[in-house]
Amino acid sequence: MPTLATKDSVLDGRAEVVSYVRDTSVFYLRVRVPQKQGYRSRRIDGVSTLPEAIDKALDTYMELGTPSNPKPPRRGTKEGTKIASRSALLLHLSAHLAEQAEKCEVGVIKPSTLKNKKETLLKHLQGYLLYSGITKVGQVKVGCFDRYQVWRIETNAADGKNPPSNLTLNKEATIISGFVGYLVKKRLLDPYEAAQKQDISPKIRLSDTDYDSNPPIRDTEEWLKILVEVRAWVKEGAAHPRPRTLLHRQMFWSLLLVLKQTGMRPDEARNLRWRDVETEDVGRFSQTQWEEDMVFLQEQGIQEIDLDDVDRQSLGRVSRYVTHIRILQSKTKSTREVTSNSAEALSRWKKWQKEYLSLMKKYGNGYEYEIAEDDLVFGVPERDAVRITSYNTLNINWRKIIDRCGSKLKGPILSEHKYTIYSLRSSRAQELMDMGVDVYLAATQLGHTVAMLEKVYARLPQRRRATQEAAHIEFGKRKTDSVMVSLDQLGKPKETNLKA
Repeated sequence: MPTLATKDSVLDGRAEVVSYVRDTSVFYLRVRVPQKQGYRSRRIDGVSTLPEAIDKALDTYMELGTPSNPKPPRRGTKEGTKIASRSALLLHLSAHLAEQAEKCEVGVIKPSTLKNKKETLLKHLQGYLLYSGITKVGQVKVGCFDRYQVWRIETNAADGKNPPSNLTLNKEATIISGFVGYLVKKRLLDPYEAAQKQDISPKIRLSDTDYDSNPPIRDTEEWLKILVEVRAWVKEGAAHPRPRTLLHRQMFWSLLLVLKQTGMRPDEARNLRWRDVETEDVGRFSQTQWEEDMVFLQEQGIQEIDLDDVDRQSLGRVSRYVTHIRILQSKTKSTREVTSNSAEALSRWKKWQKEYLSLMKKYGNGYEYEIAEDDLVFGVPERDAVRITSYNTLNINWRKIIDRCGSKLKGPILSEHKYTIYSLRSSRAQELMDMGVDVYLAATQLGHTVAMLEKVYARLPQRRRATQEAAHIEFGKRKTDSVMVSLDQLGKPKETNLKA
């Protein structure tokens, strides 16, 4: 800091006229700013002596005035913390949600994410703040959310509801942590508390059993019992006066099959489009088909030796279809391709969609729409588009099916939780583990990291895989040719390559 040559108090002590050793003919007016523990200064123009500078001090003071665009106080200054401590917390909560809504509008976050944040912050967090008497930003500090978990459990009990799971509470804690981060980013928290922001939000301790909330279907017999009720439910829909009811149930049936066969997340299936589905006929060898082909050759008077290589390889070949599904919108924001035996289920569902549209056209209801490759796979056709079913409706349908099964189901092997629609994803992980699929490949198919999949595998029942390895069962393999086909070709009579 430059060395002062002179310093004289002016304007009743509100300012000082100073000069510096480096040039004693230049004078400055300076005003102390306590909040910054420093000074604001301005050169006094047109003067060369101290009396002249004192005479023009008032004019310079008026010119100095208050900055037109003052800078916000730095984080940790007294001015910043005083303002924050008095501001209403719920106003900042509304501002945070408005910011999240803007992100949703431009596609940064999904509508479902915004919905979850609103429910947590407006319903649960706001209720807890009122319960705890936390109304000002200055009250947000380490320890203020220590009773959040207890409060949530007690509130649910008072409403006659089951207590929220630890996984649910952990998700809510993550959303609340995001709001705390918003307060820190806006420099609204006390600097000491801001430095410990990771300790402010609720802390939910998770155990291994908390990850079993979506247990896999017990076994094939259990899965078949569920399918029996699904088929009965769909059959009942055929008697409904509205054809759309039957189509909706057929869609749900098809969706369950695909979820079980692929391990996709329900939201991933809801966002799937026909253009993302490819079908391949990998074929397989059938002894029965080979015998039928040989009889056909003998009836035609053809010897196997007379066949070329292509026809000879087609002997005994029967079609076996697999689907390659590109998942472009996932929870982890990464894309992947899933291979499964979902071709028949998807082909049948597409056929049902077309039959419904044909029926509506026959009734003359203004339906002129045709299923396009860009349409959502599990969308229900409307007059001019397809409409996707909400995730909540899918959950309701699943609960109906499980309730219909009742005591017929034995329940999960290593969990006390009920089956959920996510249990189909866990069942696929179980199948991959039982087949001994490489962890990296399984992680790619399911959209997990390898580390996460290892945790999933560790919680799954080991009974079937242990039984197979203890019995030393080896499954045979036969190499066959494959060909890409269209879903519309499935179910048509086989075309033989044999020459007459």
